[in-house]
Amino acid sequence: MKIRHLAALPACLLVALAQAQTPAARPDPADPGARVPAPIYRSPFADYKPLGEAGLGDWRAANDEVGRIGGWRAYAREAQMQTPAPATPDGAAAARGHAGHHGHHGQPGMHGGKP
Repeated sequence: MKIRHLAALPACLLVALAQAQTPAARPDPADPGARVPAPIYRSPFADYKPLGEAGLGDWRAANDEVGRIGGWRAYAREAQMQTPAPATPDGAAAARGHAGHHGHHGQPGMHGGKP
């Protein structure tokens, strides 16, 4: 076991020396004359690939498809379908209302507090 400890000693010394090195001095952010790297602008659209032209389909086939589905009335029915109501809070939370907003009472300018 002693040999293992002796073999680990140089590795520990290297780690300790690496940690002991002082980092490079950073320029003072408040110094207007401090050298800073030039800003680099990279457009978010640099890798943009435009969508190709969509081929025009047969308009008669499109009209037949809409007729098979039910025409504009089918789309109107779909738009008017009821969506499920959002979940309502439990009765206790609804009854409390704004009861939890009591932290500012007594401060100047808040709910009748004295200045």
